[in-house]
Amino acid sequence: MGLMNTVALEERVCTLVENMLKGGPVFLVEFSVRGTQGSHVIDIFVESDNALGVNQLAELNREIGFILDTEDIMPGRYTLNVSTPGVKRPLRLPRQYRKHVGRKLRVHYRKENDAFTETCGELVAVEESYIQIQNGTRSAEIPHGDIQWAKVVLPW
Repeated sequence: MGLMNTVALEERVCTLVENMLKGGPVFLVEFSVRGTQGSHVIDIFVESDNALGVNQLAELNREIGFILDTEDIMPGRYTLNVSTPGVKRPLRLPRQYRKHVGRKLRVHYRKENDAFTETCGELVAVEESYIQIQNGTRSAEIPHGDIQWAKVVLPW
């Protein structure tokens, strides 16, 4: 499958998944389509405003697989993996930050002079345009657009 076909396939899968999840507590964070026709692997990472259990992920996997098969979007055989991003993957969307208020984050971001810096502290607020990190007595308001990556720091 050529690059253009892969891009078109990714766009179709993305649109399908976003439309399926629209308006609910579960949202698409990231996805990829890899492999070749007959052996594609589709990795879909979703997050939720609420707790997301293994049973819900299995149900989403069945629903997405059913739609892919019904719409005949994937040519040939494929493997579908639906999961949450997990703590090792960076937070990508502003919506993901809300459920991590009160947790410690490591944030790599751009400062005013276009230099990058990093901070680590408790996520104390998530606003529409920025997050607020508290580290001892210091506080930083970091615009979403300036964040290069942010990861949850595990307590152990």
